[in-house]
Amino acid sequence: MKRTFLATTGLVIFSLALGLPIIALAANVTFDAATTLSLPNGVELTIVSGATTDGLVVNDNSTLTVTVGSGTDITIRSEDAYLFTSDQSSDAYTCIPGSNSGENYSQIQINSTTGDHTISITATQACSPNTGGGTPPGGGGGGGAGTPPAVPSGTSVLINGGNSQTDTTAVTLTLAATNASLMLISNYSNFSVAGNWENYSTSKSWSLLSGVGTKTVYAKFRSSGGGESTAVSDTIQLVEAVVPTTGEIVGGSGGSVSLSDNKASVSFPAGAVAGTGTLSITPSSSYTAPSSGKQVVGNQIYSVVLEVSGSEVKTFQDLVILTFSYTDSEIAGIDESSLSIYYWDETASNWVLLGGDVDAANNKITVNTTHFTKFAVIGEKTAASGDLVKLACLAGAGVNDPCKAVYYIGSNSKRYVFPNEKTYKTWYDDFSTVKTVSATELASYIIGGNVTYRPSAKLIKIQTDSKVYAVGKNGTLHWVSTAAIAESLYGTSWSSVVEDIPDSFFVNYKTGSDITVASDYSVSSNLSGSPDINTDKGL
Repeated sequence: MKRTFLATTGLVIFSLALGLPIIALAANVTFDAATTLSLPNGVELTIVSGATTDGLVVNDNSTLTVTVGSGTDITIRSEDAYLFTSDQSSDAYTCIPGSNSGENYSQIQINSTTGDHTISITATQACSPNTGGGTPPGGGGGGGAGTPPAVPSGTSVLINGGNSQTDTTAVTLTLAATNASLMLISNYSNFSVAGNWENYSTSKSWSLLSGVGTKTVYAKFRSSGGGESTAVSDTIQLVEAVVPTTGEIVGGSGGSVSLSDNKASVSFPAGAVAGTGTLSITPSSSYTAPSSGKQVVGNQIYSVVLEVSGSEVKTFQDLVILTFSYTDSEIAGIDESSLSIYYWDETASNWVLLGGDVDAANNKITVNTTHFTKFAVIGEKTAASGDLVKLACLAGAGVNDPCKAVYYIGSNSKRYVFPNEKTYKTWYDDFSTVKTVSATELASYIIGGNVTYRPSAKLIKIQTDSKVYAVGKNGTLHWVSTAAIAESLYGTSWSSVVEDIPDSFFVNYKTGSDITVASDYSVSSNLSGSPDINTDKGL
């Protein structure tokens, strides 16, 4: 017996021929709308709209085989909240209880590992009303009633620790995300060319696209429940490597050697070394970063080596002059008056202050030394666009002391005030990235305004008005006209995300269109549309 029906995007074939699968789905299919998959025993599953797969086979009444390849992302849902299990630990199982019987559903999000995934379906209700979500036996707990899968927060990616330049495509990514179990990395914003979803890690070796210029790396993250973050990115300049320079040093007369770009030079006085030797200066963009708050100028260090008669000479009888130059762009975000030359202590594995005289008019710094190792020009960071800053607090500072205020530095070089901690917590999980700056530097940034709640993060109201508002871009408020709409947007526990704001802060917001049907407002689109305060305010 054969039956056929046309699914939304592919031909599904039923067959009971011996040795053949019961249902086989055409490969490389994208589902433009939700599609019902009916098993022979009457169990119905839903393939969620937007899913893609390289192949799907129903083996019998209780198991599926889903073929996963690059770009595959398929979610299968059971409106009866039946239990799903998978032979791949990377597949994200979620059970969502509703407020009433029959409103529950369970789903499994199939991703990450390339190849065949065997999914088992047990026709037993996996969760019941108001009992919270869960995972198959052995897994962790789930969310509360009606709560959608948690989305990873606090997401970021840094290339080479935030360096602005590199002369090699081989880099190290530093990744951060709260509540993430998987991550996806790509050199393309649409992730058209990417690896597979992989286990979340705070560090990963990566290769940039070749060719001199600005390179961008993108990352997004998934929680164990299947919630997916918006993409985050970082950029770095890929530059041509500077060729090391060598030159001759004669003990009796001395000598000088400089890089071709004059970024580093060494001058020997007569008699500083015995005999005739070869001096080499080798620049490198690979190094251990200095302590927090400091930055290597030009993101380049210099290894200086002298060989006499085939042996390395590290110490000298007289002072040797080191001179380094820099450009204005290389000290952007660095206090020029704080520039000093540091040397690398190989025993202690840290950068040690050597000193130096800064010639700001000619963008040069000079220092004397009696030994050779690796050297770098290092300065104190100043606040840059996107930074969080505050003043240092003295002992005994009260809660209302001005030093307690935190500001966001906008791309227009103005500072924006967080009116209270609740507003701050819609943008940031903690205060670990806040920089302490001097009163002089803080005063150089005029006040640009107040920060408003991040769109979609919370619903807000004021105590003197019962209306509840969803927040749009740049503090635009949209009245949620009914509780049913609020529930549709934020789940049955929507009231738990409503926060009161003081009347005095309400003037920071502006009124937008009302939400009269749920489709008037998208929680996910508003959240992803304002990944940072610069974007939210259109700076």
